[in-house]
Amino acid sequence: MRKEENRRSVGDAGFTLIEVLLVVAILGILATIAVVGVGGHMEKASITATRGNIDVIGKAVELYRINFNKMPGSLQDLTKETEDIEAPLRDIPVDAWGNAFQFKRDGKFRYTITSAGPDGGMGTSDDLTN
Repeated sequence: MRKEENRRSVGDAGFTLIEVLLVVAILGILATIAVVGVGGHMEKASITATRGNIDVIGKAVELYRINFNKMPGSLQDLTKETEDIEAPLRDIPVDAWGNAFQFKRDGKFRYTITSAGPDGGMGTSDDLTN
């Protein structure tokens, strides 16, 4: 009788193939849910970060206008300083997708700052502006 008890205890010690496959399947489902959930939030976070950079550039344009009593000709003007006045920006930020912002003067004191958005192409429906 002892031999039969020893066989059962040795055979019961490990996992069956079905149990291992079930655990792997559950982990795969959880990983898929996590990736899909994070993916949607990453796009929203990129848009929010880009809008934040547009606001920062807009504030730098206004500071430039106050300090120099004129609008900047380009975004590069925002990084130039004089002996008396510090530059509003040290570096021109890029959008969350690595693309440069576009600056356009629309009037004497009006301007537009544009990001190409997720697709990287200017003039499309996903562009972000101030």
